[in-house]
Amino acid sequence: MMKSKGNESWNLESFLDSLIFELDRAQDTLAVKGLNRKLTYTVQDLSLELQIFPEFDGDTVRFKTAKPGDSGASKVSFQLGSIRDNQIREVTRQPLSTDEIALEEIDIPEEKRKQLQKLGIKSAEDLRRTVEERKVDLKKVTKNKVDYKNLANLINQSRRKQFAPKVSKVSVSQAQGDTVLTLQGENLAMASSLQEFPVALLNDETVEIVEANANQLRLRVNKDNLNHSLNNLKIALDPYAIVSMNIQG
Repeated sequence: MMKSKGNESWNLESFLDSLIFELDRAQDTLAVKGLNRKLTYTVQDLSLELQIFPEFDGDTVRFKTAKPGDSGASKVSFQLGSIRDNQIREVTRQPLSTDEIALEEIDIPEEKRKQLQKLGIKSAEDLRRTVEERKVDLKKVTKNKVDYKNLANLINQSRRKQFAPKVSKVSVSQAQGDTVLTLQGENLAMASSLQEFPVALLNDETVEIVEANANQLRLRVNKDNLNHSLNNLKIALDPYAIVSMNIQG
């Protein structure tokens, strides 16, 4: 006869995190459904009641769920209400688009990924917005468990795998006495979160990056460094992705 597993203790934070995560997943489903249906349905006025025994070890509080026949348990109740399509649009975020990288696609340690998910960060773009635009100090809010600088390279590696850089056109022009080399293509600003990138070398000489975005790179070059026959251009988009090409003079 198989012996039943004992009743293990659990903490409130883990329980609420799990409950909220499941509710978030339900909201994500409703967010997609709300794009296609004006009115959808949820379970109305769902209540959850737990009979539990609290345990305190001097540092944390944990709980054990009461078994049938146990007496003296404490009661915790949760009340979940219904939601309509207009409320869905107000309280849910847009689903991840095809050009966003989900946290699950980045080689981030599980503990750090969970810390970010608790903060509502689901993608690399969420992370960038949180740190760079909203100036949130992740080290402080996660009690030194997550450092954005340490994650930047991991994010860029994942972005490089999913969105490989592609150069489709190269042109040379004159602008206010300067010689400008312009590259057009896709995914050319892969390390926008790293101030030192991109970096370019023309015939092994450093050239200035005038403009850098996803579809265009503009480089100010020394015309005396341009050979009449063949020129070698190397561009480091991030610490790992290097584009190298030969350009006719």
